This record gives sequence, structure tokens and C-alpha cells, in this order.
Amino acid sequence: MSQPFGNMIQAQKSPDLLIVGAGIFGLWAARHAIKAEKSVVVLEKRDVGAGASGGFMGALMPHMPERWDAKIEMQFNALCELPRQLAELEADTGLACGFRRCGRLVPLVHEDTRIVVAQRIASAAEHWQGKFAMELIERSDIFRFSEWLDPAGAPFGAQWEDMSARIDPRAYLDALAAYARAHGEIRSGAGVARLEPKTRSVVLENGERISAGEICVAAGWESYQLLQPFMGKLNRGKTIGRGVKGQAMLLEFPHNDREPILFHDGAYVIPQRASRVATGSTSINSWQDGEHREPESFDPGNVGFHEKAVALAPILRDAPVVEKWAGVRPRNTFERVGNAPFLAPVPGFEGLSARIGGFKIGLGIGGVKTFNAK
Repeated sequence: MSQPFGNMIQAQKSPDLLIVGAGIFGLWAARHAIKAEKSVVVLEKRDVGAGASGGFMGALMPHMPERWDAKIEMQFNALCELPRQLAELEADTGLACGFRRCGRLVPLVHEDTRIVVAQRIASAAEHWQGKFAMELIERSDIFRFSEWLDPAGAPFGAQWEDMSARIDPRAYLDALAAYARAHGEIRSGAGVARLEPKTRSVVLENGERISAGEICVAAGWESYQLLQPFMGKLNRGKTIGRGVKGQAMLLEFPHNDREPILFHDGAYVIPQRASRVATGSTSINSWQDGEHREPESFDPGNVGFHEKAVALAPILRDAPVVEKWAGVRPRNTFERVGNAPFLAPVPGFEGLSARIGGFKIGLGIGGVKTFNAK
């Protein structure tokens, strides 16, 4: 367990790197720095994975390749590299992360979508470097790829690709956190009130100031308030990002762990380990104005994603729900980056960097060291 900040004896008052946030981005920043022989302290307002990283969906799905750009290429390279990174992490910690290259199946409900898929297949052949493949599956062949997908829901076949994978997000976090604790510090209950980059320090909510050689902000959607004074000029003074709320459900359903991810119309079915299947998810922009305005407040009236998921895989219809999750994902909005992740130094503030964004793809790109979107 992380140790409460108030009970910690500060062995290092000025670490080489001070990280704000113990989610996927923050813990990968810690791992990279530790590998570079830097001293590291991670400050976490609540506990490891308390934000969007701590859900249970775990889908690692590539962007479609027909609109290839710097962000899509970065994600592709990150997903290609991730298995090697995970193998090293598992070897270092002795903890499994639940990774499986399971592929993804998308039913086609309109005949003209077959033309779009044909174009995607050509783009995949061009950009995926022969490492992965995409193909059009006829309705009669769907059973070869999935016993769960209802063929009636795929009247014009399905799009299949073998690049998508799944991971157990909480096991992944446990492994990263174990490595960080073994070689540095994670301090829970240490909320940051403000940044003071000129003195390379942060001020905690309890008034305490901590200095460091470098500061990296990786606190998910809560990063925006901390970074706005220093990154606002990247967006002409407008807000640099917003939090988008998502919801998901975890089902108890024994299976052989051979099924692919099913995806259609914003709904996911993700076979997880240990007789678990995740369904999700929503994207709610106006959640702060509603009844369920708390980030982790689950709205039982907004479960259309689950109904769509069960329509995709009717075999799950009677599977009991063992957990419901709600959380807020960061989405960058500043003009020089768009909705791409920002994993780079903050311009004009030496010693200050940020690792934020990566809307819906953070689990797969967390290991990327830097990325400057164009």
C-alpha cells in the first residue's frame, strides 16, 4: 500500500524528479526516470489509479489507419512496443499484467460500410508494416472468430483485425507501482494545490512546499487546473482540456479467454481474465452539471452501453454484474495539440513537463517517453 504523506519521513527533500499523479502516465514516467538512475517521488492525491487509470476495461485498440497522422503513428508504435515493455516490467516485479493480443471484431450493419472497410484494409496494409492484418469477414465465417457475437447483428459481415489487445488495468498499475515503490517513493494523500515552476517546486494542499530537479504533471483531467496558468498560451488563453466521464460494468462469466474484443456503436465487450467480462463505455461531457456530478458517481440511468454490449453478445445477457465503475478521462483541447496526448516539456518553463490526454488510449501509450504533436 502507498504510505500516507503525513506519516512519511522525507528521506529525499529534493528528488531529481517529482511526479504529480500515480496513474499510468505518472508511474511510467517514474519507471523511465528510475531506469535513468534518477531519484523519484510520486505524489498522489488519493491512491494509485484513483482516476481514469483504475478502471477495468483495459482495451488496447489502434485508431483506424485511413486517416494516418502523427498521433496515430505514435499510438501504433506504442502498441507494437508495449509487449516488450510489459515483459520487462513483469520480469522486474514478478507481477503479471494480464496482456493478451486478442484482436477486435466489429459487426457491419450497413452494406455500404463494406466499402469503407475495404479502404481501411488497404490503409492497414500500407501503414501497419506487415506486423498486423485487417480483413473483411463474411457473416457465415464469424463463428470462426467469435462464439459470442450474434451473426444476426452483423448482416453484412464484420471487420476483423489482429492488432487489438486487452490488459488488466489494475494488475498493470500494481506492477508499475511495485517497481516505483521498490526504487523510489509513492506518497498518497499528497494533493498538490499549485505549481511554482520558477523555483521548481509544488505547494501541497496542506501548505507544504516540495522542491525537485524536475516536475512532471500526470494527474489526468485534474492536471488542467494545475497547468492552465502555464499552458494557456498554447490555446490562446482558453482552457487546455476537459474531463469526459465514462462508465463501465464488470460481469461474472466463465470463459476460455479466447474471444476477441467486440465493438460497435460506442459499446465494448472485453473478455478479461478470471471469469470476468467488461462492458462499456459512455462519454459524458456535461457530467459536472448533473445529479451524478461526482467523478466516481455511477449513473444507473445511463447504461445504454451495456444494453448495446449484450445485444452484441447475447450470451452475456444473464451474467451477474460484480462491479460498476465511473471515472473521468482527460481530453486535451488546445489548438497546437488538438485531442492528441501531450507528453513533453511545457514550453517556456524549464524543468516542468506534462503527461496528459490520450483520450481512451492512455493505457496503451503510457510507456511513450515524449511525444510532440504537430
